[in-house]
Amino acid sequence: MAGYSKENERQNKALQTILDGGTPEKRIFVSMMDKKKEKQGDRKSHLTDIMAEARVPWFCPSCDKVMKKKLDDKMWRLFGHCFDCQVQTENKLRVTGEYDEWAEKKVLKNQKSYLLEQLQSIEEWKNQTAPTFLNQANPDGSTVTKETWQVDTEKNKKVADEAITGINQLISDIEKKLIKLEK
Repeated sequence: MAGYSKENERQNKALQTILDGGTPEKRIFVSMMDKKKEKQGDRKSHLTDIMAEARVPWFCPSCDKVMKKKLDDKMWRLFGHCFDCQVQTENKLRVTGEYDEWAEKKVLKNQKSYLLEQLQSIEEWKNQTAPTFLNQANPDGSTVTKETWQVDTEKNKKVADEAITGINQLISDIEKKLIKLEK
């Protein structure tokens, strides 16, 4: 008999007693666990703490409300609390007359951050060498042609230096405005 086992017979008998209106026999399973053995859930990965910082919590740390809206996610990443708390914070700033200054500081800090990124990318571009490309000439892969572009490095360095001085001037102007606002 193919597929015959005592377990199948026991299950069929239990199903028949259920269909006849009775109750099947009760079975208790006992497992022997070694207490010294570490459970799978007790191990902590090195990424656990990193992921906990990146994850949006279920409850706002300021007001303990559930953070389930899309705007809550955005406000958590920007300010560290829910959207409702941000609305209350901005409302308090507007009532006290400090909102315009707060918003202007935020804009100036964003501008400074953008300019610092641009400065870094110009520095990288300034130090680049002439690119070289290898092109496959035949489909069999045995022949490769080498293509090297000519770049005027002196002209690029001159243009990059001019851009760097201009950006540094803009950054110093923004820093002066920030210092003026903080007084």
